[in-house]
Amino acid sequence: MLPSYYTFPLNCQKIMEKQRQPRCSLADSIRQHIHLILRTHFNEYRFDPRFGCMVWDKDFETIRSVYKWKTELIDAFGKALKSYEKRLQQIQVVVDLDDQKIIDPQTHKLIELRKRIIIHAAGTIGQTNESFQHTEYIFFSPLSLT
Repeated sequence: MLPSYYTFPLNCQKIMEKQRQPRCSLADSIRQHIHLILRTHFNEYRFDPRFGCMVWDKDFETIRSVYKWKTELIDAFGKALKSYEKRLQQIQVVVDLDDQKIIDPQTHKLIELRKRIIIHAAGTIGQTNESFQHTEYIFFSPLSLT
């Protein structure tokens, strides 16, 4: 039987009460770790300043070339996964951008336009040789149009 993994985030109340922590599967543990890598800024984790994702350094930056920006993000995120998620092998990363429009329900006018980054990671779980896929969505650089 394969070991089960703790869910993220840990429930500190249960720790204090000496109760069991919720568990998850290997694939869910990898998904949670990918989520953590993506949501962490560089230098935020004091024990390893390189842990995280470069996307937060690019927030509110003017993107001159979408192709170049996507290529940088794919390379950086691929390197982060190879360095910090050792349970995955043959990692492939795909990045897409789309616009999310927020419309005022009363006036039916566009009030906000936000970029959404879609990051799809795929690979093989080394321990079980199962295929693995995970998709994350990050809202990025709001543009107010009011």
